[in-house]
Amino acid sequence: MQVVSAPLVKGKKVLLRLDIDVPIEDSSVTDDFRLVAGMPTLELCLENASKVIIMGHIGRPEGKKVEELSVAPIFNWLVEHGFKDELDSGKLQLLENLRFEKGEEEASVYYAKELAALGNFYVNEAFASHHKSASTTILPMLLPRAAGLQFSKEVLFLTEAKEHPIKPLVVIIGGEKVEDKLPAALALSKIAHKVLVGGKIAKELAASKTTLPENIMLADLTEDGEDLTPETVSEWATVISSAASVLWNGPLGLVENPKNNQTERIAQLVIESGAKSIIGGGDTIAYLNYLSDLTMFSFVSTGGGAMLKFLETGKLPTIEALK
Repeated sequence: MQVVSAPLVKGKKVLLRLDIDVPIEDSSVTDDFRLVAGMPTLELCLENASKVIIMGHIGRPEGKKVEELSVAPIFNWLVEHGFKDELDSGKLQLLENLRFEKGEEEASVYYAKELAALGNFYVNEAFASHHKSASTTILPMLLPRAAGLQFSKEVLFLTEAKEHPIKPLVVIIGGEKVEDKLPAALALSKIAHKVLVGGKIAKELAASKTTLPENIMLADLTEDGEDLTPETVSEWATVISSAASVLWNGPLGLVENPKNNQTERIAQLVIESGAKSIIGGGDTIAYLNYLSDLTMFSFVSTGGGAMLKFLETGKLPTIEALK
């Protein structure tokens, strides 16, 4: 998998698959972490290519045009962040939501060929979009291709964490999608000292009586099930303080409610531990970014499900398509 560079895109018409699936309210971007992460790649391409065409998706319109899922807020964000001249001149173009076309999620070869006809070099800077689709797994095989700068960092950091973890490794998993997160927890339990599980999935796993490895610790939750108990935090504090590296994906309580602040306490413990820390997941990042400077963590992944799937299996269809 080659990484995008100035010589690779020099004079080319670049199709840049960017991660534009960001939170939007009242036609404005409310959390631009993923957009900002892709800007070094966009800037490199603009400096060297003859034209850059951004493509991506927002939400799940299921092959239909849905006005509130239009890319207009992304266009406005690009204007506000210094790309007005390039957009006005046509050197930079933003395609409408790819998922307005059924061929995108169906991974249609025909749709991929339509997209390929627009340019002559492909760059993937959308690590979080890891499922098979026309623009992420078919299109790259039709053109010379490269990984974006952030995409390549994701693969590098997560590969090192999976294959050569700094031990003792502590894994923290929260959220509510048991079907996505349990396989990752089980896989990571084989290399981790402890796997700490909170959020709704802890409650569901406890109720299911699922047999788990001894090093997976399920949190006790408050009576309303919305947060970790102080006793769990105290128990976890001992584990986290001894960690040399930490992988964290998913909030540990209903963080939308200000009274549920134990996820904040865990974040403080991770920072204070001095461990190498890798965090990921849209809700986790949004919350931790609200609490403190994300640079307090060693690496912040743009992927939630993609991060866990890669840590579980060591591969993603989108990575294979770039090889």
